[in-house]
Amino acid sequence: MTTNVAARVASDLPHGLAGSLEGVAQELILLRDQLLRMQDACAAPDLGAALDAVVIRELQGLDLATQRLDALAGFVRELIDASAFDPAVDLTGALAGVSLQDMADRLESQALGLGVREADDDPSTGDFDLF
Repeated sequence: MTTNVAARVASDLPHGLAGSLEGVAQELILLRDQLLRMQDACAAPDLGAALDAVVIRELQGLDLATQRLDALAGFVRELIDASAFDPAVDLTGALAGVSLQDMADRLESQALGLGVREADDDPSTGDFDLF
């Protein structure tokens, strides 16, 4: 038997495709939730300014983005449910390309069938760039 990746038997491959896709769906939901929090913060009446048409339009844009993320997560989950089987894949290279280590760890956990790892949604843990 050859040693290239294409010739490896499924039992040697570390990741499940359905778990990988579920990890992507979960990341989309995390992004949706973060956008919803941002939308609430931007619309808070104690910001001291009346909401003008530009701000309202941007808030509607945030709302649309959350709806799209939710729809994409649902689509990915429907793909999982529609699959006749759950092929094993090696996502080592793909996971290495994810530049956010916490996200890569969560995706790998799902792909290995270990379930969902809690996301660190504490905004103080990220870098803040004021543009």
